[in-house]
Amino acid sequence: MHKTLLSAALAALLLPAAGPAAAHDGIQTFTSGAHFYKRVVTHTNVLLGANEKFEPLPGATTTVFVPPRTVALVNVGFSAETRCTGADVAQNWCEMSITVAGNEASPMASTYGGDTFAVDATDTGNATEGNWRAHAFSRHACVRNESDVPLAVPVAVNWKVTNFGGNPPLFWVDDSALVIEMARGCSVSNAPSPDRAPPAAARAVPSAQQD
Repeated sequence: MHKTLLSAALAALLLPAAGPAAAHDGIQTFTSGAHFYKRVVTHTNVLLGANEKFEPLPGATTTVFVPPRTVALVNVGFSAETRCTGADVAQNWCEMSITVAGNEASPMASTYGGDTFAVDATDTGNATEGNWRAHAFSRHACVRNESDVPLAVPVAVNWKVTNFGGNPPLFWVDDSALVIEMARGCSVSNAPSPDRAPPAAARAVPSAQQD
């Protein structure tokens, strides 16, 4: 079965037929000011994984701090060499997501989309051990700190594989770089309404609101 069709079938089991799932599809536009903060985390060790549920990628997690009484746009970029290999002829792939304050950042492909975000794929078992290449993606989230002290916001890249055959693929990751930048103020058009709101101190900024 095609990757998109498989993902849509899985999403139908996890999400309501209408409502929150539909609200997260489509285009979102984030607007903010200039960046006031930047953190970079690099990792040069080879990582191998075959986990079928999301787990934090070693060397690709950190914590940033949103200043008191501040709404911030958190921009997260990730790049690495990856390889996704497996002998099964099933259309398996290797997937990643980025979470900010424990919630998947936008676009929320793995949580709400009709398709998951494949960083790499086995090419129906044809990908070889020499099939490593560079891949990169970014995710974005608005975070509000309503307290009078800096708010700790964990940021993590997560990885997993699909398994539609008998054996899961092997996910190979090397030479990664995690880049986090923050900007004051954050407005979002077509903002989703998650069915599980994040904590009050770090909740998403409502649509069209800007500080």
